[in-house]
Amino acid sequence: MALDISFYSQDINRVNTIDISDDFYEWLAKSEFSKIGVAEKKDIEIDGEPEQVDVVVLDWETRRKYSDFFRDEIVKEGDKVLEQLGDSPSKEEYSPFYSRLKLLQDLRKQIENETIKYLGRLE
Repeated sequence: MALDISFYSQDINRVNTIDISDDFYEWLAKSEFSKIGVAEKKDIEIDGEPEQVDVVVLDWETRRKYSDFFRDEIVKEGDKVLEQLGDSPSKEEYSPFYSRLKLLQDLRKQIENETIKYLGRLE
């Protein structure tokens, strides 16, 4: 089952959605990520249908906390990669690490994009 994290502009239009795995979602749910910000219900239109979604307002402080969280996790993941892969890793060896690092980096970039005003967080 694929889950996603959605990012919204000021007028609550979906700007971007990033697919995440069940394992990654579970990890996020147990991490500090789930403790940042408070979700509130917002009315939006998805595929022409009105829906209420839980979003976190990305004010300056909340955005900074999410950004710091992802930056810290990117550093930790980078350290893990360097420890486990050695000098000449094959594509098969580094591929799982690359995917996770790329996902963390993509999420960080969305959080730091100031046109994004809301994070649609699965509760």
